[in-house]
Amino acid sequence: MENSARKCHSFTPISKQKIGEDFPFTLAAPSFVIPAGAAENARFLADFFSEIGLLFFETEACLKYSEADLPPDLASLPISWHVHLPLDLPWDKGIAAVWDILSKLLDKAAFLSPRTWVLHPPTQPNLLVPLADRFRAYGLDPIDILLENVEETNLAALWPEARSAGYSTCLDLGHIMAYNQYPLLELDGLWESTRMLHIYAPIHGSRHTGLTHLDEEGKALLRLMLSKFRGDTVTLEVFDETEIFQSIETLIRWMSQWSTQN
Repeated sequence: MENSARKCHSFTPISKQKIGEDFPFTLAAPSFVIPAGAAENARFLADFFSEIGLLFFETEACLKYSEADLPPDLASLPISWHVHLPLDLPWDKGIAAVWDILSKLLDKAAFLSPRTWVLHPPTQPNLLVPLADRFRAYGLDPIDILLENVEETNLAALWPEARSAGYSTCLDLGHIMAYNQYPLLELDGLWESTRMLHIYAPIHGSRHTGLTHLDEEGKALLRLMLSKFRGDTVTLEVFDETEIFQSIETLIRWMSQWSTQN
């Protein structure tokens, strides 16, 4: 499946060395780019990217992952990792129910030594502080837990709680555009807390497509975000092989143009 996926188009990926040379940050890929499992994707992407975001999007399916899905040899790949935690956590059932799931997934990914963990936050107040206490007791500093702006919350209502609990931020360009979340860019301390960007072009709402589909408004937002970004990882949240590599070349070209215009 992996080989046939790479033969479905004539695009030739650029070299990993070139990817590293052209950006002042780590450029990461999600663990679903070719139509195969996480392990096959990781082995393929490790030739081109220095970091992979392991997608634990669906709670039930990811809790069932075994060594067949996440074999031990993935830890020997010459890359770093981060993990995207589930989109369907049962926040309405309280911290205990959420932590039961999170702790199992933290254990499952621990052998990869992830640098950071991306979390879609609750919309309910007063959950982030006790959750931070759970992370600390587990041995994770909340600074390594990155709260993402999502459809349900642009983080503004949760911002004081998130800051006091010590979380960091993952800023998603597509969600800002799709859900008109531009005011969050003015949150006090946003850029100091932002350790990761998710970039892609949102089509038909928040559907993720390559950067070549960004309109002029999107390009301007991307340029602004990159100019203010002081974190270490930018994730191309594009789930298609052709489009993710085209996006890299597009990003290289745009950043080169922008640098000459400064």
